[in-house]
Amino acid sequence: MSDSPERRVRLAVDGQGLDAPAGKNLLGFLNALGKEIPHFCWHPGLSVVASCRQCQVEVQGPGPAPRRLAVACRTETAEGLQVWTGTDAVRKARRGVLEFLLANHPLDCPICDKAGECPLQDFTFEQGQSASRSDLEKRTFRKRVDLGPVITLDEERCVLCSRCVRFFPEVTGETQLGIFGRGAHSMVGTPGDRPLEGRYQGNLADICPVGALTLKKFAHAARIWNLRSTPSVCPLCSRGCSTTVDVHRGAVVRIRPRPNPAVNWHWMCDEGRLRFDDLNAAERL
Repeated sequence: MSDSPERRVRLAVDGQGLDAPAGKNLLGFLNALGKEIPHFCWHPGLSVVASCRQCQVEVQGPGPAPRRLAVACRTETAEGLQVWTGTDAVRKARRGVLEFLLANHPLDCPICDKAGECPLQDFTFEQGQSASRSDLEKRTFRKRVDLGPVITLDEERCVLCSRCVRFFPEVTGETQLGIFGRGAHSMVGTPGDRPLEGRYQGNLADICPVGALTLKKFAHAARIWNLRSTPSVCPLCSRGCSTTVDVHRGAVVRIRPRPNPAVNWHWMCDEGRLRFDDLNAAERL
């Protein structure tokens, strides 16, 4: 017996009528349309928490509800929904959220491994926020916190998106990271700073949007814009994870998972990620 057909709805995005699956995450739908909606906490492979408030859009309907601001990650596609992604109200709301994030963010871009693929950097440039209105000193946290053999934590860069916190229970089934402290003192970490465990720690560097969690093996190995990236497949086990191989000056410096829902989704193990030194051996052709 075949499954029932997917229910479809009609909605409008920036005045354009569109057909969409019913109940689909609006942020994911807008991304698929090519709309660049800024976001930090949302990730297609993790649960929705709507904590960063950066993905705001204007919506109206269905029903008698007035036109209002809403976070796209917590909104679903529905019949008659109208969405505006670039109004003055939307830009003002996003700019305000970004200003709060930047108030204490360190000026680390020149030395950060995430520079060149950092959404916070991109959104700041897009919004033109080159100067702060605050004359207070930035708060300081610990730099280069050792979380084991794979990952380093820079507390000052963290924007508390909680992607890393959700990753462990939702993907590996084990809770290891949490958010400790309250208010302005909140910070991601492990209980007692104990090291992370397991075979999937490297995924934290992929999903961290701002370079707070970085891969030790890639630290200062190359700038992102100097890499030559090639789609590939990991040969180390029968799963055959889809990967992207990043090469700099003729040497492999990083291997990342390439999203593939049929095989490895957004993830890969540390064995496949980190065991590439033999590819750079001098005796290889």
